[in-house]
Amino acid sequence: MIKRSLNVKIFLLSGALISGLILSLTQVWALDPCLGRVCKADKAVIQRKALNDDNNLPLVNRFDFYVLALTWSPEFCQRSRNASQQCAENKNLGFVVHGLWPQYYHGYPLYCSNETYLSQNNTSQALKQFPSEKLARYEWRKHGVCSGKTLSGYLEDISIARRLFKIPQALLYPKDDQIIKTQALYEDFLKVNASLHSGMFSINCRNGALAEVRVCISKNLRHYQLCPQVLRNSCKMPNIFIPSSH
Repeated sequence: MIKRSLNVKIFLLSGALISGLILSLTQVWALDPCLGRVCKADKAVIQRKALNDDNNLPLVNRFDFYVLALTWSPEFCQRSRNASQQCAENKNLGFVVHGLWPQYYHGYPLYCSNETYLSQNNTSQALKQFPSEKLARYEWRKHGVCSGKTLSGYLEDISIARRLFKIPQALLYPKDDQIIKTQALYEDFLKVNASLHSGMFSINCRNGALAEVRVCISKNLRHYQLCPQVLRNSCKMPNIFIPSSH
């Protein structure tokens, strides 16, 4: 009888301990839903920290290649009427720089430094590459500082990348809206960029309209770069609508 009573007590005590453990884990999970896995927003931060800890090198300039992202301004301005600096009635912009993004072969660095201040002179420089001051500040803070360059050096890299990547004549200043086959648009870019291949750039669309072109370029900005992970968001539509810049 005593033995049975002891067994019951042990059973009840074990149940209480297990319940308490489950409750504690539940509370911790509520406080940190990323427990046991890497949250998407933290991947780049963790990856940068690992590079710094393993190699004892600064976070900046530790990347493998660049992605030059060019936004098709007419599509952007249809969605963002309040972006007055970029979308003023007399601008009639075509492709504009969204950013030049340092990339790892897997993942990418973000916010590598607290150096985000742009002087008035620097802002004037930045507006030679970016369509708005707001975008220039944002891109420098988020991506540019990870290049390890000064702002002037980073802006020069953007200029070099833009000179390397040619835009088809038909897309420089189109006066009329058009719908073309997506594959034909890819071929237009390949024709004017002799060393470019299909695995090195992507055409992105939003609701069937041309939104952006992203091209992968070597870190020294001398040649294009294969980058299958960057191409995942390529436009899957058979035809693509190109709103005019007028």
